[in-house]
Amino acid sequence: MNFEMITPKELDRYLHRGDTFIIDLRPPKEYRERHLKGAVNIPYEKLSGCCLFPRDRLLLFYCDRGSMSMAAAREYAEKSYRTKTVVGGFLAYQGRETESFR
Repeated sequence: MNFEMITPKELDRYLHRGDTFIIDLRPPKEYRERHLKGAVNIPYEKLSGCCLFPRDRLLLFYCDRGSMSMAAAREYAEKSYRTKTVVGGFLAYQGRETESFR
């Protein structure tokens, strides 16, 4: 496994770091309802081939339950990016660092 899995409790450590790019893989509607502060929304089905990410930043992926983010982390790790994924996804996160666009 070329990527690291972190727990939802560990997630808060990465939210305000300048070396981390947080990617929400959920559909736009779910992102607008509630997401991690500072996260960008790139739905999983649009991720492949859509973006070039900075190589000097850690890519932290999350989705609802963790399966799509695990696949994305694996895919980008194989492309030599540093990647992490959140075990249990957004539904397991209990922190306060969220916002919405309602």
